[in-house]
Amino acid sequence: MAEVINNDDELNPTFAPYSIWRVSLIGAVSGFLYWGLTSIINLATNSINIAGDIATVVIATFAILLMVRMRMAQPLIIAVATGLALWGLAGLTSGLAIYEIIIWSILLYGLAYALFSWITKINQVVPVLLLIALSIVIVRIVLSL
Repeated sequence: MAEVINNDDELNPTFAPYSIWRVSLIGAVSGFLYWGLTSIINLATNSINIAGDIATVVIATFAILLMVRMRMAQPLIIAVATGLALWGLAGLTSGLAIYEIIIWSILLYGLAYALFSWITKINQVVPVLLLIALSIVIVRIVLSL
């Protein structure tokens, strides 16, 4: 006898759709953790730049694991692009008050995660990589002013 096979599962995406707010929240949490980790590492190294660079790598790894756990698409690209764009943030915010550093870290990480997750919703690899590279260059120029 013939058996009917339901192929509706093939139309469902591998990753669940997610909102920009969820990604921004992950970015904001990452920004807060970045500040905390930078502060802790700075006590051991006595160099805010080295502490910030180490914290960037650790937070990117944490964010990748969190986004994979939440079944978000392209977590590696989002986290690495954010890390590259905000590399050296600790040095840029070193002269500010603690509450200003926390606010800027949370805000910039939240916006960066939102931007890069929005770009990665494009289904073609080459335009995504080009837009990400262009965005990183623009963010680096803006942060250097």
